[in-house]
Amino acid sequence: MKILICGATGFVGRHLTETLRNAGHTVVRAVRKPSEANDIEVDFRNDCDKEIWLPRLNSIDVVINAVGLLRDSQTNPMQKLHDETPQALFAACIEADVDRIVQLSALGVDSGVDVPYFTTRLATERVLSQLPPDIRCLCLRPSVIYGEDGASAGLFRQLAKLPVQVLPMGGVQTLQPVHVDDVCDAVVRWLGNEDSVSQIVEAVGAEATTMRGMLDSYRQQMRRSTAWHVALPRILVKLMARVGDWIPSAPLCSDTYAMLAAGNTASPVEFSKLLGREPRSFRNFIDG
Repeated sequence: MKILICGATGFVGRHLTETLRNAGHTVVRAVRKPSEANDIEVDFRNDCDKEIWLPRLNSIDVVINAVGLLRDSQTNPMQKLHDETPQALFAACIEADVDRIVQLSALGVDSGVDVPYFTTRLATERVLSQLPPDIRCLCLRPSVIYGEDGASAGLFRQLAKLPVQVLPMGGVQTLQPVHVDDVCDAVVRWLGNEDSVSQIVEAVGAEATTMRGMLDSYRQQMRRSTAWHVALPRILVKLMARVGDWIPSAPLCSDTYAMLAAGNTASPVEFSKLLGREPRSFRNFIDG
């Protein structure tokens, strides 16, 4: 298959590109700064017109949208990148006779937590659900994604190395990390199945944990002694989140705090069916 990957230079996009090429597919990368022979230059902030996308989809069989960002800003507005541009892309897919679409969404988009990260992605999911039935769509809702080269995974590993860990509210927030390899394998398997149907699948690891439990496990996998834990009171976490609202690079802001507090878990049954096996557990993500 000839596959167009939007967001191919991002963390998940890079892994999808490599996995799909290894599986024998031809990958065309839609990126802001082309660096390979068949790259397509795309401005995801402004390419909100179907007509812009139509010539880019010539001979494309599959479109994968892995574009995403965690913090909203005037420079990179989520309304454009998560909603308006994908809508234009999917409208062009109809006219270009694209057979399949894969959308990387997020676990919790339907939780009722009113933050742009969720609401813009949920709007895109609704557009996908209204596409003609001859276009099959896989919408993956991943939990926190682990990969050796992932920014969040790197941050968590660094936190796990600390002998004294200061955790928001003691690290009781629930999550269910999924390995990036499992996400990529699921996409490859769905594309390789002629009988695949449109579906929304919550992509999660084999078991749920807490932030503290995840860090303790990572520390154990790195063969380090047990860490001391200090609980940061909720009021201080909220204050830090409000300060983070004014610092674009800060990982903690009011929106990320709201998502963290809501939890991030789901049953792995449907994802296991998609994978054809049980997904990996956070307990064996790190080789050493």
